[in-house]
Amino acid sequence: MGAEVVEASRPPGMTSHPRWLRIRRLHWGTVLPMLQRMKWIAFCTVLAFGVVGTVGSSWALLSSPEEDAQARPIAMVVEGNHAQADPRVRAFVDAYGPLIDSVTYGDDDVVFALGSRPIHFQDGRMLGEGRLDLVRDCDPIFYDYSLDPLTEPPPLSTEGSPVYCTDVLESLWGRTEAQIRLHGRSTTFLDHRMFLNDFVIDALATVEGDILEAAADDVSVATWIDELSITYSFIDRGIAGSSTRSHHSWGMALDLVPNSYGGRHVYWRWSRVLVGEGWHRIPLEQRWSPPLAVIEIFERHGFVWGGKWSHFDDVHFEYRPEILLYNRLIS
Repeated sequence: MGAEVVEASRPPGMTSHPRWLRIRRLHWGTVLPMLQRMKWIAFCTVLAFGVVGTVGSSWALLSSPEEDAQARPIAMVVEGNHAQADPRVRAFVDAYGPLIDSVTYGDDDVVFALGSRPIHFQDGRMLGEGRLDLVRDCDPIFYDYSLDPLTEPPPLSTEGSPVYCTDVLESLWGRTEAQIRLHGRSTTFLDHRMFLNDFVIDALATVEGDILEAAADDVSVATWIDELSITYSFIDRGIAGSSTRSHHSWGMALDLVPNSYGGRHVYWRWSRVLVGEGWHRIPLEQRWSPPLAVIEIFERHGFVWGGKWSHFDDVHFEYRPEILLYNRLIS
């Protein structure tokens, strides 16, 4: 059986919780009528049972925005069907669908066209053409992330600080500061001005609204807002202890620094200097952190919190919707 081409409606902008699912199927050049839009409960049923295919055929499932929105299609070529079922692939498509031009699914490879540049997904790594020999030099971009509040310090990773290949970020938004700035703009968050990637701004605005609403009833949230002193966002720097550039370098992360940590630990490198080998076992009650309500609001809108990393960074939030989607799929 030859390759099957699948075209799925794609949203012009990202939606965290899609309300509709549209599917189109092109089989050997014959276009079947678009399936009737599924109701939200049907969509949830599909996800719950992990249905990514139908009998004797391959399907592409992509979320679309509001019912009346105009969607731009993603062209898909399917040569095998097991790659589509990989939760990492599904999470990436759901998170970055508005930015994906096409997807080709093979038995051992998935190729995304991002910014007119092919990016290969291989065992959790994502690399551009001519860089596939680096697949073992990079850590997978997907990792386990707790969806529940922390009850104890995360276990220490034996690999140390991660080394990620940033081909996806460079393909979408460039490598140099001048290139990256073309894809961002200045905005404010809780009255603090910062420069952020365009892809993040709407999500952060929603976070801000939810935090202000929570502050009306939660004293800890209101106090956290009042004590917020400094914010860092677009800074070209690397991940500590790694050769990888931080998401700060693309305006995809922000550090929210209070006027005082109250004598508690907040960052693994500083703690390692203070307490030595046992830094990763520092009890949670001895670590500073934002209020739980703030963390949950950020996570609800696609941001991971650095306090849940074994190499903790408790002031750090990073826009990684694919990480949260992936962990929901495997939980």
